This record gives sequence, structure tokens and C-alpha cells, in this order.
Amino acid sequence: QALYQGFIDYTKEYKFYASLCARYNSKTILEIACGSGNLAKPFSQNFNSYTGLDLSDAMLNIAQKKHPIGTFLKGDMRDFKSNVFYDSILITGRSTSYLLSDVDVLNTLESVYNTLEPNGVFIFDFIDAERFIPFVKANKHITHKSEYKGKHYFRKSQWVQKTDSNLIDWNADYYSVKNNKNVFLGNDTSTFRCFSSKEILLFLSKKGLKVVELVNRKTYAFDTYVIVCKKI
Repeated sequence: QALYQGFIDYTKEYKFYASLCARYNSKTILEIACGSGNLAKPFSQNFNSYTGLDLSDAMLNIAQKKHPIGTFLKGDMRDFKSNVFYDSILITGRSTSYLLSDVDVLNTLESVYNTLEPNGVFIFDFIDAERFIPFVKANKHITHKSEYKGKHYFRKSQWVQKTDSNLIDWNADYYSVKNNKNVFLGNDTSTFRCFSSKEILLFLSKKGLKVVELVNRKTYAFDTYVIVCKKI
């Protein structure tokens, strides 16, 4: 957690998404894949209500400790159901990249559609295949450095594109730096998906969602797109 606090400016992250929500007069927020709740407190303080949804018990426990009065629910973005409807539904942190199949994407969009107020907005980001695939091919290995509360960390990543697909195998080693020595903290592996803009637009149209805004956004690792859409 400390390493990612150094990678991502969560105050800046909140202001970015809050400004989009405010632009469309949102009052109630659902954040899907909220993780450890880094955006929960400011959203709760500045909007009428905030709910965080995540599949991981460990992440939800951390989120609840960070923000004890916050509302957090366990659920899978691909099949969650809610009796409450929201003005804004967010998927941040490129969490859409873990929707590996077309069925996963379409089921998620259906869940979002069914939980969104008629005039509400769905805001999400995605890894752009048209930029990221060439980046992966040119940078098989890359190191990202992080500093948080005076401590130094870094992550060494390796990306491998699966044959003729937009699926990427990712392997990462994490280190802290103590007394000028690198201390191994652990390893993480996963498979994620990047999308072309054409794919995203097709998925959205199939589920009755229309793009009203497209934002080209830089992150600490690579460029992404953020999309704002509404029910058709």
C-alpha cells in the first residue's frame, strides 16, 4: 500500500473524478473496485453519499479501517445487483483491465446500466491497446520508483503480450531501499486486458450507453482514456 501511495497522488485523483461528477450534477456515488478506499473519505465528505464495492475482503477491511463510517459492500462488478440507484458510477485505477473476456465486459456494463439513475453518468478508465501494445513491445522491462513518508520503494515490471490478443501477462517484483540496499518485498503476477477505443464503443452501444466525454489522461505508468457515458 505504501508503494502505491507514492505512485499515485490520490488527492489529485479524487479532484479529477469529483470534477467530472460535479459537472453532471451527481450527488450519489458508487465506486466499483474501490480497493482499499483511497477515494472514499473525500467523496463521502463532499457528496450526499458514497458507496464502495469490491470483491476482496482484505481490501474492504482496509477501506473500512481507513474510513470507519463509510459504506462498503462486497460484490463482483460482473454480476452485482442493487436496490439503490446512483447518479455516478465509477471504475477507477484501470480496474476494467481485469475484465478478460467479452462476456465479463458486457455483464459489467449491464450491472452498471441497471444501477444507474436515468440521468446519471458512468465514468471509467481503460488501458488503450493502440498505445500500450507498442509500449510493451518496446519496453519488455521497466522500473517505477516510489517515495512515501520518507521511505523509498521501486517495482520492476515485465510485460508479455499473449499471441495475437490484447491480453498481457504481467510479472512484478517489489523492493524497498534501506541503507542503500534493495530489500525484496514480494512478487505479483496477473493477466490483464487492454482495449481499443473501437472495442469500448461497441461494448457500450450494445448495452445502451452513449459516450458524452472522452478524456486523454496520463498516469504514472502509461497513458489511458477516461470515458463518461450516459444511458441512451
